Amino acid sequence: MADKQMKRVGNCYYNPLTHIWTGLATPPLYNTNQSIGQLILTMMQRCDPEHVTQISADIDQGLPVTCREMYLRTVRIAEHLRQLGYGKDTPMAALASRNGEHVAPVMFACFTLGIPVNTLDVAFSVMDFAHMFNVTRPVLVFCESNILSVVREAAKRVEIDPQYILFEDHIDGYCHVLDLLEGTGTEDLFEPAVLDDPSTHVAAILCSSGTTGMPKGVSYSHAFCIANLPSLWRMFPTDCLLSFSSLYWLSGFASLIIGSVTQASRVITREPFTPQLAIDMIENHRVTIAFFSPYQSNLLVHEPEIAQKSLPALRLLLCGGARVSKQLYALLRSCLPSYTLIQIGYGMSESCLISLTDGFCYRDDCVGTVQARAEARIVDDETGQRGLPPGETGEIMIRVQIPFSGYYGNAAATADIMGSDGWIRTGDIGYFDADGYLYIVDRKKDIIKYAGNQISPTELETLIKQLPGVLECCVVGVPGEGTELPAALVIRNPEQTGDEVTAEQVQQFVNHEVSYYKQLRGGVYLVTEMPLTPSGKIVRRKCLEIVLGIRNGKQQSDSSHS
Repeated sequence: MADKQMKRVGNCYYNPLTHIWTGLATPPLYNTNQSIGQLILTMMQRCDPEHVTQISADIDQGLPVTCREMYLRTVRIAEHLRQLGYGKDTPMAALASRNGEHVAPVMFACFTLGIPVNTLDVAFSVMDFAHMFNVTRPVLVFCESNILSVVREAAKRVEIDPQYILFEDHIDGYCHVLDLLEGTGTEDLFEPAVLDDPSTHVAAILCSSGTTGMPKGVSYSHAFCIANLPSLWRMFPTDCLLSFSSLYWLSGFASLIIGSVTQASRVITREPFTPQLAIDMIENHRVTIAFFSPYQSNLLVHEPEIAQKSLPALRLLLCGGARVSKQLYALLRSCLPSYTLIQIGYGMSESCLISLTDGFCYRDDCVGTVQARAEARIVDDETGQRGLPPGETGEIMIRVQIPFSGYYGNAAATADIMGSDGWIRTGDIGYFDADGYLYIVDRKKDIIKYAGNQISPTELETLIKQLPGVLECCVVGVPGEGTELPAALVIRNPEQTGDEVTAEQVQQFVNHEVSYYKQLRGGVYLVTEMPLTPSGKIVRRKCLEIVLGIRNGKQQSDSSHS
């Protein structure tokens, strides 16, 4: 009965009885009954062996690696790992590295052998590494040599003793990745491991965002990777892809998979994002597709040099991972070439991409329509059950054809976010319009409650960014006696001419524009940088820690505050 109610709206379907929006039911592009390693090796063998699959921008102004060379490196590492006793029965490996030259073949080798890999951030503290090591218990750790002491201390704290394989510098007594790249003479006879069930065998464990608490291990099966990653966006062998995200983050991990499977060229760097570096790399390597977070995009549009560059090859800018305001979109559109499409996506580590704009039509603050093999609905925020029609705001629920495999070793947390029917609670507040376009309003957990009133930090942040002289900001709720006080952490625009904006001006501007209960009673605090995740998301809980530190006199702001 319900299926008969389905009606086509644009490129998706809507059921007015259940209020479920469904993307097109197209099958995955590739066979999911194999390992992601088998798929990648097959694609590398099929294409032109001299085709460049990777460019290391840090080495000799751009060191190319051909598909044949990547195949050989992958197989050699896999063969040496087998000789060391590792394979599909290996419980877990961990990898902590920036986007260095040999990271990709290490990941591919683990995929071909069926070794699960937990990708971690090189900026982790001992406590951060220890937390994830305690979750995944790796027996093999690939890491950069400069963080070896930190990683070893973390392993010691959780009482594991893994084997270490190093990137970057050599250290006596430790295996180096170059040791695994010695030729074997049997590379073309290599056979990847055959997995019993690619839909349950874990390929990778990414960390949840950690913007509100300690990260959890998001488990991806091989089937999940094949079904969901290669079709995130349209890409061709003629494309050149740039993303600054390491494999710790979904955008970096997805860029590795989709770039390799589609036979495009990936430009990688170990350097952190700066607008100038991004512009130089796009120009020098004729990048056709770039993936930047909203934070990175905001820095890019305020870089004066961007207006002076033609960037003739750039056909697509992908922006996601956090809210893209209509102001940011307008700035991107004004400073990028008219032929460069701008696509804004929405998803989460637990689901991959759910919605995406088409790059041609744009509606203020929307994140596009539901993509193929995905479903979404809006439910009543209080009950979490009652479906809501277009135009009504509630929590966004999502479901994909092949779901993630749960939080590693944490059945309770998995049950909290995903029901037995596969529906995932995103914790995001939003709505659909009548044409099937999805809009994100806020994070459910981020809502500030002052004197019984609910305040959207995103609403206040959008307002603050309209003030000339403000580059970036984050609004948090300072705990008070039975309430929360809205406070703002603000970065001033270094390009602003004339007098710099003051904390008092920000506070007066906001308080004049908003309702009485939304005023910035917690104050305004000026800083030169924001705490970010590796993918460029602002970490709201750490912003709150900074505000509390300033208020308690334990930390200095960059100027007087109100």
